[in-house]
Amino acid sequence: MFKRSATASLTVSALLLILILSPSALAVEPIGPNDLIYFIMTDRFNDAAPNEFYANKKDASGYHGGDFQGIIEKLDYIESLGFTAIWISPVVDNQSGGYHGYWAMDFYKVEEHFGSMDDLKRLVDEAHMRGMKVVFDIVINHTGSLHPYVYDRPDWFHARRLITDWNDLQQVENGWLAGLPDLDQSNPEVMEYLTDMALWWIDQTGVDGYRIDTVKHVQKEYMAEFVRAIKALHPGFYLIGEVFDGNAANIEGYRSTGIDGFLDFPMYYGISDTLAKDGGPEALGKAVVSGSMYSNRNLMGTFIDNHDVPRFVNRLDEPAKKLLQALAVTMTYTGIPVLYYGTEIALPGGYDPDNRKDMVFEENEITRAVRKLTGIRKENPELVYGDIDLIGLGPEGFAYQRTYGGSSTVLLLNLSGDTLDFSFMLPYASAFSSYVDLYDPSVGGAITGGSIKLTAAPRSFYILKLR
Repeated sequence: MFKRSATASLTVSALLLILILSPSALAVEPIGPNDLIYFIMTDRFNDAAPNEFYANKKDASGYHGGDFQGIIEKLDYIESLGFTAIWISPVVDNQSGGYHGYWAMDFYKVEEHFGSMDDLKRLVDEAHMRGMKVVFDIVINHTGSLHPYVYDRPDWFHARRLITDWNDLQQVENGWLAGLPDLDQSNPEVMEYLTDMALWWIDQTGVDGYRIDTVKHVQKEYMAEFVRAIKALHPGFYLIGEVFDGNAANIEGYRSTGIDGFLDFPMYYGISDTLAKDGGPEALGKAVVSGSMYSNRNLMGTFIDNHDVPRFVNRLDEPAKKLLQALAVTMTYTGIPVLYYGTEIALPGGYDPDNRKDMVFEENEITRAVRKLTGIRKENPELVYGDIDLIGLGPEGFAYQRTYGGSSTVLLLNLSGDTLDFSFMLPYASAFSSYVDLYDPSVGGAITGGSIKLTAAPRSFYILKLR
């Protein structure tokens, strides 16, 4: 008895030691289609730790004091919303004013305003202990204008030239985006430095994925080399790229680099044009159709706003109703939902930096709706893995059907400001005789001859489970 107890004690102690010493020991499953990502701009999220560094919340373009400890303290909140992963803005040391993280000064140092390396490691570990995953934003296209290598190693950069013609690929890949020094990845020393840096952060922190910034500004052959270096050592490591382009074919063209998925800008524009601009269902339908071009459709990132565009709610004449419709699309569409911090409380904001306001932790009807929608997605695998088929509803409605493994759900939007009666045939209906709204179970009815009839309230949405 004593020997078995002693052995057990030693085993527990050894396990605890491993957990303390090894970031990878707390590793979770690789990021995949069943995840939901919550995007945080660290500086603007939550100020929790005493910090000796200057912060001024009145300066929209300065540091506001958000830190890694602030994120740690809100992990339970994020988890309660239904999210399984967080994506945080770049963690590396930035030049003065680089609260956002995209003006790197030292790629091997943590930005001191956010905390220490130990704080960052603890953030990853705390997330992992909850079964949550962590994505770091990473930049390999450019540095801050004051990075010492700009002066010490000028051959590491392309010649200074602003991008004036966005249709000229050479300018896009070699020009200085927003006047920032553009790294020359054709220089082997640069590529070695960037890949070693990316691998170092994985080894140091146990992070689960990277959101790669400004992908289209790096030549594909060098981006592919970067991806291969990561995947060779970490094959399950998730990479989601930013190709800021409304053309799905152009985005899919970067799949040759090996990046797993991309932020779905065509769908962003489709949601925006249909719901925020009252453009009718055509834009959203076109975005759904264009999604068939993606070879890894279920690993794309579906979003309605982020730190580079105005907040979705800022463009609405009926904020609550249209925001709820947009969130319903996000949570029922193909790909991985990505929610920008504050969207769950309808935080307003125009163009940068107004779209990066400090988070306010006051829940409302949108917060409660997000919890409900994430739960619906998790409980219905067709919304994660299913095929998607558009349903024609005319100029004032929009709908699609998701089908997987014998289960099927229909999303329906009434785009009109009036109550409307919809009647439509289902693309796949042979096995179903009734439906119920997963969001409001009081709504339901019979499926007759493969057809559904539904009276829809103004600016409403319905998530109809077929039975």
